[in-house]
Amino acid sequence: MRVMIVDDHPVTRDGLRSALMSSGEVEIVGEAASGEQAVQAVKEVAPEVIFMDVRMPGISGIEATRQIMSIAPETKVILFTVEESRAALADAMRAGVSGYLLKDVSADELVQAAKLAMEGKAVIHPTLTRAFIEEAQYVDHRTDTPLSRRESQILQKVAYGATTKEVAHDLGISPHTVKTHLERIFEKLGANDRAQAVAIALRKGLVD
Repeated sequence: MRVMIVDDHPVTRDGLRSALMSSGEVEIVGEAASGEQAVQAVKEVAPEVIFMDVRMPGISGIEATRQIMSIAPETKVILFTVEESRAALADAMRAGVSGYLLKDVSADELVQAAKLAMEGKAVIHPTLTRAFIEEAQYVDHRTDTPLSRRESQILQKVAYGATTKEVAHDLGISPHTVKTHLERIFEKLGANDRAQAVAIALRKGLVD
């Protein structure tokens, strides 16, 4: 299998390269340190499978996947991350990924994931399967703008005046994760800031 590795950390790329090549079933045809580099490299090396980090400087692995799918829809992209974010998982599947793994997987699991992706089967880390089903099925039927369950929870708390730290504490997540969700909410609602997002959400009936 022709595989490309995308991660902004050289140590992670080295580990992935060693793990994949040890199987004897993988040819590493390219590496990239950012989403932008990955999109460009796809045009040059034509990988069959891409293992790509979710969070990187510049465009994210999810956005890079969207761009790659537009220029090479036959390419299989498997995202991997250290975070168990339901919203990110749902966004990734909508972007067209063939898999979503946590970084604790073994070399054998990586190779098996690549094989399944080549067969057209989606590969989701076992601990994330239920999370994906719940998140992907959740669509607010009061509007044509889909928000994930977590996004709706955060938006409701923001509408009540909660700060980022307060939202993070109430939901048991990090402030950074809250900010990431807010950025996604702004994008979906076409808002520039919290106040505008709340105003749009109130108008659409997304929050009380």
